Amino acid sequence: MAKRDVRRHRGRSALIMIMVGLPTMLLVFALTAVATNQVDGPEQIPSKMGNGVAMLEYPAPYGMEQSFDPSTGTGQSGDATPVPGWVEGGSAFENAEAISTLTGATALPIADETVTTRRDGRRLELHALAVDPRAGLTDKVTLTSGRLPERSGEILVSEFGAGRGLPTSGELTIRAASEDRKVTVVGTAEVPPQGGWMSHDIVTPEPFVDDSFGSGGWILLGDEPVTWSKVRDLNRHGIVVWSEEVLRNPPPVSELSLEQQSLMEFDDDRMGSFVAIGGALLLVITTLLVGPAFAVSAARQRRTLALSASNGATTAQLRHTVLAQALVLGVISALAGAGLGVAAAWAASRQPVLARTLDVTGPFEVPVVPVVVTTAAAMVSAVIAALLPARRLGRLDIVGVMKGQNVSPRPSRILFVIGAALAALGGFAVISLAARQSSMNNGGDEVRIVFATVALVVGAVMLSPVILVGIARISSRLPVSLRMATRDAGRQRTRSVPAIAAILAGVAVLTMTLIASGSDEEQSRREYVAQNLPGDTTVFAGGTNLDAAAVERISADFRAIRPGLVVSPVAAIDSGDPMMNSVNPVPPTKPYDVKAVNVVPPGCTAKQTVFDVGFNWTESVQSPPCQRIGTHGVSGTGSSMNFVAPDEMRRRLTAIGQTAAIPAVLDGAVVVARPPGSPSMLTDGTISVMTASQTVDPAENEIVDPSADLRDIRTESIPAIEVELTESTLGALLNSSLLGTLETANAQGWPVRTHQLTMFDPAGPISQDLSDQLGFGVADEVYLVTERGFVSELGPIIAVLLGIFTLLLLVITLTSTALTLAEQENDQATLAALGSGRGTRRIMAAAQAFVLCLIGAVLGIAVGIVPGIALAYPLTARTWDPLTGMEKFGDPVLVFPWLVLLGFAIAVPAVAAGLAAAGIRKAPDATHRTA
Repeated sequence: MAKRDVRRHRGRSALIMIMVGLPTMLLVFALTAVATNQVDGPEQIPSKMGNGVAMLEYPAPYGMEQSFDPSTGTGQSGDATPVPGWVEGGSAFENAEAISTLTGATALPIADETVTTRRDGRRLELHALAVDPRAGLTDKVTLTSGRLPERSGEILVSEFGAGRGLPTSGELTIRAASEDRKVTVVGTAEVPPQGGWMSHDIVTPEPFVDDSFGSGGWILLGDEPVTWSKVRDLNRHGIVVWSEEVLRNPPPVSELSLEQQSLMEFDDDRMGSFVAIGGALLLVITTLLVGPAFAVSAARQRRTLALSASNGATTAQLRHTVLAQALVLGVISALAGAGLGVAAAWAASRQPVLARTLDVTGPFEVPVVPVVVTTAAAMVSAVIAALLPARRLGRLDIVGVMKGQNVSPRPSRILFVIGAALAALGGFAVISLAARQSSMNNGGDEVRIVFATVALVVGAVMLSPVILVGIARISSRLPVSLRMATRDAGRQRTRSVPAIAAILAGVAVLTMTLIASGSDEEQSRREYVAQNLPGDTTVFAGGTNLDAAAVERISADFRAIRPGLVVSPVAAIDSGDPMMNSVNPVPPTKPYDVKAVNVVPPGCTAKQTVFDVGFNWTESVQSPPCQRIGTHGVSGTGSSMNFVAPDEMRRRLTAIGQTAAIPAVLDGAVVVARPPGSPSMLTDGTISVMTASQTVDPAENEIVDPSADLRDIRTESIPAIEVELTESTLGALLNSSLLGTLETANAQGWPVRTHQLTMFDPAGPISQDLSDQLGFGVADEVYLVTERGFVSELGPIIAVLLGIFTLLLLVITLTSTALTLAEQENDQATLAALGSGRGTRRIMAAAQAFVLCLIGAVLGIAVGIVPGIALAYPLTARTWDPLTGMEKFGDPVLVFPWLVLLGFAIAVPAVAAGLAAAGIRKAPDATHRTA
């Protein structure tokens, strides 16, 4: 009977299948995408080592502790044992022989590089894999056309690179280390994504630039597996090992350290939580979404079921009929949804661009257990959605149904009390758990929060019958059509409550998402730090210092593209630390001197600006009060003190309204930023600046007091202008605490280095198009950042969400409205016989849809606010002040997009009303009454 009914009522069956299958498909797609992108265990073998037995990373200066799968995390363990024959500072290619001797296997060096090429008027960044596959390496590089490269200057283009527009034959100009090189494309290859996310564009037999110190590694070729004991031996040399044998046949967990065991348990718990949360949400949401469709089914079958009951059918048989239909539709739609979700994930993983966009770049994998649990939850949800209409069959009024009468019984007070308790307790639990999670700065309450949210939603649904009755009683002053619609919703609660519950669930999810995302976006806006004046461009040189020739060369390149651009150097204090002034610094092995240049706040000593013995960290005082501006000793870069040319200083002071300070600053004074709430650094219009020297010995692992060995300490008073630090002055001061002229730094004898450039166009702000042109014409290590303020990316996301939920709510509302009109066919015929025109009937249909959708949307907003706050708590409870640099705890950012929500709550019911009115076309049959 259930199968026959499904076939006879195809429209209703299709609606139910969509309501069940669509959420199932989306969740299964998400589960499959996560499993596909999460490349772990043996799945990593092709991308890490191909047909090799292991991949070794470049050694660290300390011993390593790793898990069987290093992607789960690594730790440190004392000093590393030196590798015999190691070339200090050498690349992976230069140390291949030493690794071969150490392991007793052929060590094939590999390295990752980033180079660029110019295509179609833009600079394209390429990921290059440096490896020579002719040594017998397969799987990691699989030739698809042409031949393998045999010498320097020959490359393979990967399928991913070809998809980005790289040629698959002929010549290509590559720029590496500011040098253009013509290379020949000799073939194409398939290169699996590294770690499931980074795809290589090209393959070259050797690096373009021989400065790969500290990067790359080696693939061990041969037949002898690298066992776990060998992995531990290599860890003592500071080498992290990806072993094929260990990945395929991991030893007992007891072989790991306690730290590594806890990391593995955390990953397992996180996956279990994800499945539990997803399954619970799917169960509730699908149940609520399918509810109106089964309400339609049960209502339309009342006469048929009443006839069956009058002929002797028992209540159990009637219930079995309804539940059997739900079971048939639930099984078919859940299986179809799961199959479509898996198929969609597989299709997305086959398209390189789409795979990167949707994050399904790893080896395709279907997580069987989570998918089965999800599918089963979808089937159960369909049965649960039909359970309430089925239970009501025990109170079926056969005589009333045969006479065409249908009025819901009085709402249960017990159900109201239970619903109120569930909603109150669920809301309180959601807020308290979220607050505890954010204040403790840890997780573990995700499952509890989900079930508390479910209790909140279910409780609100249980309250809706009483709410409908209450609204119907106070609707006497509404217009006739709205009054009739409101009273009909209150009387026909078996039909209106499921529809309102589905609308409530959809709007609650939308409200929760908008509050959480809006709060997170607002926190990002508040934390945004301007790097320059609006419309100005900051030019970086890859972390290296810029000499006068480099500044002139870069400036000439810019002016050749756009004449009239003004380029000025920006200098910082040069502490002399070799680790701070290079992109790939080589750790020094011998003692070296560093310079300290610090501002001495009132009440502090010169040594306290380097190290304050008595300082204790608290939430209110998070940094030593004597260490506010300067290099602060051995690890400082001096970036909090910047120096610019006089003309540039004049322009910046004018931009923040400090024109009166220009003469003093050009005469040797400095500009000091004062964060809100901070004490003044000035004493009688001057600041005290100390300079000192210190010798650093790399052999000393622990320095108890970095200020103990200071020498040549000198303190001088410098004229200063104090400026209140605000969002507008932050960019003008180049995000620094002290800004002066280059002449002032030189006059004081402070060592400086040009670490960046600032550029502006006298004709107006630098556009994105001009910024792209400038980036195209300069060297690879030069990159540009144009200050445009905080740019929100939330608009398109909100538009998509509103579109999805609008469609969902329209389907639910119009489904319930169609049922209402079907049940009112007799009343419509009576009205037509009394002279009612089509316009009146359209107004009544529109009112039905409007009232139903409006009530559900308002209730959904009220319910969704609570989980929205709960989500916003852990997202925003921990933040920092960009002006003071202090971290703040327990003060979450909450944004309620009232205009969007209220507009949605009014616009969607209005659209639903319009569509319902437009659906009234033919006149009812006034001569034939259906009973």
